[in-house]
Amino acid sequence: MSRTTNAIKNTGFGLLGKLANLILAFLSRTIFIYFLGSTYLGVNGLYSEILSLLSFAELGFGSAMTFAMYKPVADKDTEKIKRLLGFYKTVYRIVAVIITVAGLCLIPFLQYIVKGAEWLNVTELRLYFLIFLANTVVGYFVTYKFAYLNALQKNYINTNIDTIVNTVSYCAQMVVILVFKDFLLYLLVNSFVLVVSRFIIIVYLNKKYPILKEKPDVPLSKSEKKPIYKEVQGLVVHQFSSVAVHSTDNILISMLSGLGVVAVGYISNYNMLINSVLGFVVILFNSVTSGFGNLVATSTVKNYHKVFKEINFLNFWIYGFCSISFWILVPPFITLWIGSDKLIDNVSFSLIIINCYLQGQSAAFNNARIAKGNFGKDKNWALAQALVNLVVSIIAGHYLGLVGIYIGTVTSRLVYVVCRPYSTYRFLFEESSVEYYKKFLLYFIAVIFTAIISKLLTYKLLVVPKVGTFVVAVFIVGIVVNLCFLLMFFKSQEMKAWKDRIYSIIIGKRK
Repeated sequence: MSRTTNAIKNTGFGLLGKLANLILAFLSRTIFIYFLGSTYLGVNGLYSEILSLLSFAELGFGSAMTFAMYKPVADKDTEKIKRLLGFYKTVYRIVAVIITVAGLCLIPFLQYIVKGAEWLNVTELRLYFLIFLANTVVGYFVTYKFAYLNALQKNYINTNIDTIVNTVSYCAQMVVILVFKDFLLYLLVNSFVLVVSRFIIIVYLNKKYPILKEKPDVPLSKSEKKPIYKEVQGLVVHQFSSVAVHSTDNILISMLSGLGVVAVGYISNYNMLINSVLGFVVILFNSVTSGFGNLVATSTVKNYHKVFKEINFLNFWIYGFCSISFWILVPPFITLWIGSDKLIDNVSFSLIIINCYLQGQSAAFNNARIAKGNFGKDKNWALAQALVNLVVSIIAGHYLGLVGIYIGTVTSRLVYVVCRPYSTYRFLFEESSVEYYKKFLLYFIAVIFTAIISKLLTYKLLVVPKVGTFVVAVFIVGIVVNLCFLLMFFKSQEMKAWKDRIYSIIIGKRK
């Protein structure tokens, strides 16, 4: 199959699966809030983030191994693939043990992290955490198999599996909440589905891809491990940065905001809505990430750069549209959905959206960067991002509460999205990064300008939101944002390239 065909399949199955999960996740969250409340929701979000923080033990082996597998998969080097898979399997078993031990060491301190849930006793807090820990560790016994699928550009198989597992889990959890209204049983049902599904996944993948259960003639040699360890040395800093930036906000909010775990619950509602929608976008761009890796192995730097610029433009359009839509529509939606008492302050929310756009706008560069490897080149910027996030968030969070924590998040994000291309753009594309920064600034100005226009046109409709006025606002935002972007970039090279691509697909189908 071609890169385009694989990307289309990855995207198509991904979008269908995400739509099903979005509907079920929304129903499940609604039932959860009305029957169990925001405190349990906050505990759920907080523990998920703590376990994400512990994922630092992975040290970036996942990205390094996927990168190492691109070439042998492209060359159909079966023996090399088996050696890599065997090594990867061993590494992830070690990671599972490390995370288990680290999680157990955290248990005596949980009552100092979970604030605002005093009516839950220490035994309950620890029991819930153990269940979350077990769920996390189980996943590491099958993760290595998905690296092979990613290298094959068959991400849609993973997506389909996740869709089925999540569907069963959501349905079972909703039944438990409605019938028993018990948080512990809610967690246990999810654990049962997760464990059973992992066994089924292993059997299915081993049958579909026999190479996954075959043992190599000889283990991966020291010389073959050396480039992987070299990549991990660079990736370990990136991994630390990732968990420090993405997996600390809820912990800091619980400890520093003065609002405790209840605030984590409120924010998790925002995050669920935003992440559910962005999940569709992530599928779109992840579908071409493996394509980037294949492109590195088989194409020229000039063509690689051309494809990147086109993807980066699409990246701006979609994330710009999403960010503007979130900024205008999420607060009134939450008011209609679960009540205005579940809203957070406007400044904190605006900072969340700014961070969302910055993270999204850099997604194309990150995908291209990962596919090229040599992760040591920009590890210092990753470290700077992590340190800035922790220092600024803790200090500002102490004085400003929730707003301060998100000031730290946005500041650290700026460090990375501005400085990382400076150190790696020439390595990726053999050209100066000046053009990239010009485009980045131009896209950002376009988003700000369009956001202001859209806000002015919808403000009166959403002052006191009603279902009818909200629907009208949705249509206005959808039309205005895309029309503004179209008028601003109609004559750009990237727009012309996408018009040509779409035209060729349409013509091809007619033939």
